[in-house]
Amino acid sequence: MSGGRILFIDAYDSFSNNIINLLQDRLSVTVDSVFIDDHRFVFNDDAFHEHLQQFDAVVAGPGPGHPANRKDVGLIAKLWTLSNDHLLPVLGICLGFQSLCLAHGASVGRLTQPRHGLVTAVTHCGKDVYSGTGDVRATQYHSLHVNAGYPMTAGPTDPQLWMPTKTCPQLEPLAWDLSDPGNGSIFMAVRHITKPFRGVQYHPESICTNREGHQLVDNWWQEAVNWNQYSRRSRAVKPPVSNGHSHYTDGNGVDGNDTDSKVYWNSLNPCKPVDLPSLMQELRGLPGSPEPLLLESGTRGGGEPVNPETGRFSIIGLQDTSATQVCYSTSSHRLQIIDGPDVTTENCMNASEVFDVLEHLMQARKASGGPSESPFWGGFVGFVSYEAGLETIDVPPPVSSETRPDIWFIFVERSVVLDHVKGTVYIQSLLEKDTEWLNSTRAAIAAHTPLKQSSTTNGHSKPAAKVVCEPAQTEYCTKVQTCQSRLRAGSSYELCLTDSTRIRTTEDAWSLYLRLRAANPAPFSAYLNMQSQTSAAQNIEFVGSSPERFLSWSRAGACQFRPIKGTVKKTPSTTRATAEAQLRTPKEQAENLMIVDLIRHDLSGVAGVTKVHVPQLMAIEEYATVYQLVSVISGTLSPQTSGLPVLAASLPPGSMTGAPKKRSCELLTQIENQRPRGLYSGVLGYLDVGGGGDFSVVIRSAFRYGGDGEDWRIGAGGAVTVLSESEAEWEEMEAKRERLVGVFGGGNS
Repeated sequence: MSGGRILFIDAYDSFSNNIINLLQDRLSVTVDSVFIDDHRFVFNDDAFHEHLQQFDAVVAGPGPGHPANRKDVGLIAKLWTLSNDHLLPVLGICLGFQSLCLAHGASVGRLTQPRHGLVTAVTHCGKDVYSGTGDVRATQYHSLHVNAGYPMTAGPTDPQLWMPTKTCPQLEPLAWDLSDPGNGSIFMAVRHITKPFRGVQYHPESICTNREGHQLVDNWWQEAVNWNQYSRRSRAVKPPVSNGHSHYTDGNGVDGNDTDSKVYWNSLNPCKPVDLPSLMQELRGLPGSPEPLLLESGTRGGGEPVNPETGRFSIIGLQDTSATQVCYSTSSHRLQIIDGPDVTTENCMNASEVFDVLEHLMQARKASGGPSESPFWGGFVGFVSYEAGLETIDVPPPVSSETRPDIWFIFVERSVVLDHVKGTVYIQSLLEKDTEWLNSTRAAIAAHTPLKQSSTTNGHSKPAAKVVCEPAQTEYCTKVQTCQSRLRAGSSYELCLTDSTRIRTTEDAWSLYLRLRAANPAPFSAYLNMQSQTSAAQNIEFVGSSPERFLSWSRAGACQFRPIKGTVKKTPSTTRATAEAQLRTPKEQAENLMIVDLIRHDLSGVAGVTKVHVPQLMAIEEYATVYQLVSVISGTLSPQTSGLPVLAASLPPGSMTGAPKKRSCELLTQIENQRPRGLYSGVLGYLDVGGGGDFSVVIRSAFRYGGDGEDWRIGAGGAVTVLSESEAEWEEMEAKRERLVGVFGGGNS
């Protein structure tokens, strides 16, 4: 039956949209959703019952927490006590499954070893929702399990596993996980004997659950249709009532028009690759101009990009003192829009409002006619901090006495873009009558002679640097163990713990960047020197060499995430084979899988995004100093949808938080002692006037506020799972941190 309506009850999980997509794709149904704490229904059963009558069935979703905690399950708990007059088919998934079992006599406790991101075989009965289903392999995301009175050591042929128990006489088992001797027999699926309730512990929507696992959804829907017809309930289903409530993010797209500005440009193909540091050195010396903003794709010795797919282009944005700037602080909730001498100050509820402002400004500055192969014709260059990302998911940022920029974008009208694959240089301007600058810049680049030793610090030794504060091993290991206690309690599947180092040096930022790019060439390197027009304390200097793309979207609407989870450091004894063996372990695979499923959820939740798929799952990529596990999640934007709503809906980066994202971020704020991360764990990149955009995750970086004399801040960390070892997590964090501290030449305080 197609054309039905399903209500999805969302327990604030980071995989909910994947379930909604699975239902809609396989069943051709309409899915509406409400959160577990929807204020219309939590204290008004009559309103909830009335709402349910609009639907043919309900799916009670997964989420963090314990089913015995009313706050964690909310409306889900009301489903199991519906009267016959209000009864309808329900499928519980993970937390929803546990709640169903708990309501009918079972207990729910902790597993010996949680099952987060693990893919295992499911032993099923072959009937009911498993009718005609073959070998099911499914992804589990749970640290709690249902105890319904079955022996923990039973085997697949034991008849007890397939019959109700005295403890739960109304529940009939449908599936088990018998693959884990440490945990014993794990209850995987159930049906109520007399009511149309079914549930599964695993996640049928996960990218690693196989096709046979998806069949469960089809079979459940057929059972639901049959029950509705038998009970004659389908005749009583009321037509939908529009309430203006939607679970999906509005795309806020604006149709194009014929008033776009024009891009003016020329290009050249030098005989030799342009020496970018040398060119930057000359551009930095232009009188009366702020320092250029550099987004560099790292290259190897012969000018070949480190990663041609993600690191083909380098962008030099030439700032102007009168450039439009958008600057927002989470501490003050104050947004400043600076346009030449005019400064407009507004109060914002949160960072989400700032993205609406950026969307409006970009639509007003749309341009066309630039070189098709250049990804950036001009536009906003800047960053979004981790704390600004927290505001987009309604997590209060750590309280700080410092009022620092958390979103800062500067509009660039003149730019130089280097194509490291084809060797082409594009000189571009959004200014009318800028022919003289275009021609003179082209001539200067054509005649450019690299400065000697431009890619180093001119042979001078590093100035003395002092580590002002740094992580302590005992404290960090204790935090790892605290993370694991939260994971075992069911509050999260994975927590990306971080810590910070402060270091002081008299060396200028450009020299530090030159050394960093030489030590760790990466596809998303950056040098930013952003000067506030209202307060010098707001100034930011940033040097970074990130390997990780967060989100990109093309002018044609192709968007892509490339999360990195899983890293093996190169040593003299490391080969690709040994790296692959380490990256194929359950721990590393589970870390990556959880983020892939999370990003699929984020991307699917934006209106106007279609064709969400995973063209690359956990591939191993080689870089100068590491091997890394990289996945690619892609989608297509409709012509009326820009990439900004996708960006806003996907923050903070899942690879820096864990899953479920909201609860994980709340926990991390506590575990990290209310210490702001700042730019670290945020995103950095550009918004192109032609309609594209590209942002990286801010890692392998250092930044400082205020300029000379202020401390540089270096963040480092790693993903903590229940399989982590605290000492190993400390060593991983230290290895990442030391690479940055080594660039500074810092010693202990």
